[in-house]
Amino acid sequence: MKKSSITDIPRNVSLGEKDNFGIEPFEKGLTTFIDNTNTPITISLQGEWGSGKTSLMNSLKKNLSDREKSKYYSVWLNTWEYALMKDASTTLIDIITKLIEEVSKTANIDKEKVIKLLKNVKKFGLSVLKVASSFNSFTSTGYDEVVKSINQDEEVTISKIRDELEEIITNCLTKDSHKQGFIFFIDDLDRIDPPVAVQLLELIKNIFTLKNCVFILAIDYDVVIKGLEPKFGKISEQNEREFRSFFDKIIQVPFSMPVTSYKIDTFLKDSLISIDYISDKNANDVKLISQFSEISNLSVGSNPRALKRLMNSLSLIKCINSAKNDSTENDQLNDELELLVNFALVSIQIAYPPVYRLLSLYSSFDKWDEKVALQMNLKQLDAQSVEKLNNSEEFDEEWEKVLFRLCENDHYLKKRALSISRLLNTLKNSITAKGEDIEDTINSIISLSSVTNLEAFDKPIIDYHRGNFLKNLRNLLIPQLKKELPDIAKYINDNGRKVIANAFIKFTERNDISLIKLFSQPYEGAIRLIISSERWMTPTKGNTSMQSIIIEAGFEAELNAIEKEYGYYIIKYPNFNHSTFYKHVDIRHNEYVLSIYSYLTLPNIDEFYKDENIKNLSLVISDMYRFIVRLDILKNKVSDYYKVH
Repeated sequence: MKKSSITDIPRNVSLGEKDNFGIEPFEKGLTTFIDNTNTPITISLQGEWGSGKTSLMNSLKKNLSDREKSKYYSVWLNTWEYALMKDASTTLIDIITKLIEEVSKTANIDKEKVIKLLKNVKKFGLSVLKVASSFNSFTSTGYDEVVKSINQDEEVTISKIRDELEEIITNCLTKDSHKQGFIFFIDDLDRIDPPVAVQLLELIKNIFTLKNCVFILAIDYDVVIKGLEPKFGKISEQNEREFRSFFDKIIQVPFSMPVTSYKIDTFLKDSLISIDYISDKNANDVKLISQFSEISNLSVGSNPRALKRLMNSLSLIKCINSAKNDSTENDQLNDELELLVNFALVSIQIAYPPVYRLLSLYSSFDKWDEKVALQMNLKQLDAQSVEKLNNSEEFDEEWEKVLFRLCENDHYLKKRALSISRLLNTLKNSITAKGEDIEDTINSIISLSSVTNLEAFDKPIIDYHRGNFLKNLRNLLIPQLKKELPDIAKYINDNGRKVIANAFIKFTERNDISLIKLFSQPYEGAIRLIISSERWMTPTKGNTSMQSIIIEAGFEAELNAIEKEYGYYIIKYPNFNHSTFYKHVDIRHNEYVLSIYSYLTLPNIDEFYKDENIKNLSLVISDMYRFIVRLDILKNKVSDYYKVH
């Protein structure tokens, strides 16, 4: 039976868990290096949260110390376990104490001798920490200087502790000719407070720099940087060398987790099959798996933990929507495009929450414009930036510039703006290649991912099937519209298209003109219905404004009359929000589009279905249709004028 989730625990090679990311060559190389190294030596496994450091250490431990006739004794320490609910001083002393206890246990040392050694460690440790704290840890006096001052005044010295430890280790190795040393695996240093992690590194260097000892530390270099800020200040080009020098003093061999070399295609395919997201047929589609991989690389990347979170989010979404499968037209992912789009949206939700939020509000991202930028309070671009972006393939279109401005507001997004643009362009190309509409496709799928959106806890999210809602609402509206517009009642109907994210109502015999569109979205804990229509005008006067062209053609009176009537229209329906007439005028390739929008927000679906609201909606739509007719008449007059002139 297939499982619904993928565990986020490090790979345990002792249990035969396979290498999903192609890291085995790196494991073998590092194992060989350590197996033949001179000691003492300290090796760091550097990588961000979830990059696989613990899994690699598990493999190294199995290969180096758990195998039969291995050369090394091993000590494993999860540092964060000793940092929970403890202050810095206690944490450091407890960690060093645990390391010594484990060495003494392996060496089978007399209990009294161990107790004496640990007392010395505690006395020394408290003295060092006390003096160090008087210098504000690392503000002006380095740790080495603090140690020297202790050595001069205290009976217990670091050299004494180190000599006793070295004697214990040497005697232990003498008893077993097969053993050559101890390997210390220090895990989760990047889960404890950065200044404490740095102090621990100093203590390890001063106490455990011993012959026959190998230290393997799992740490993110960024943690070291944060831990050294009390000493060096914020990292900059001027002081970066000081940060690096400290790290180099502690670490002899840095090993960066090879996340960019991880082979994630196999992991993605196996994981998507295991959670039943894709079928065996999908899994054999090399192009589809490659698209999944590309989307992943541009969003969550190749970080194993982030990939597992993505898989579990997809599985949860599938389980919830399967449980809601109580209608003939349900929220299920039926084809490869839907699978791909949902995968992309969940990836964006995890990696780039602000972009996901904007997609939730304005799903037709290829039409993001200045209106969207204004509503999002995005900073304007100067002329030099616009020119620079126009020469960039990733940001030369208007919607891409809006995306760029969004990314400029966020430090994390700013560094990944290129990847985000390429990701959305990949999504755009995948949708349009299938002949589908971007807005319809995104709208029909994005509601599925709302259940795993962390921002859902800020405000309640109304969960409803958009397609079913719009279809049912349209079925209730059409009979009422026929009553409101009896002269054209025989033409008022749906346009024959399947309702996914938009429902269209036609008012003529043809399906491609005089359409009014209904679409909806969750909005501040309620449901917002948007009623809209667009009228296109194609003048021949270059980039002159539409209003100027109409006035020049001599139809200013007609324009003023329509505008005045639109003002009455707004007053007539106070429960609706309406777009400003001229704010929805866009210039596109010397074409002008006039858009009319009216919004109604209600608490839930049932409120929309009430007779009173159906009546009000039909009145709004009827009046909107009358605007369409008048705009078409004006459009034809202007077009006829410029045919002659």
